[in-house]
Amino acid sequence: MKKALIVFSLLGATACAIPATPIVADYNGDSVTIVTSQFSERASALAASTKEAERICQKGHKKRAEHASVRANSNTYENSDLFLCLK
Repeated sequence: MKKALIVFSLLGATACAIPATPIVADYNGDSVTIVTSQFSERASALAASTKEAERICQKGHKKRAEHASVRANSNTYENSDLFLCLK
């Protein structure tokens, strides 16, 4: 019974969504790559990534960020979203 309780508590803990914390991995003035965890909900992770990309692109001479692609890394459980910085 104790083993079952431990297993179910671990399953419950892993089912909780991790908040999306965007990390800028690369920026060159024309594009920015934002990394988020695959454990967070994809819609909220993309929204947080878009907001961070907008902030980074506006620091340069560009006005907006447009989502171009996403790469999923199953080894590190991360998504890398590429945004183009456009005028």
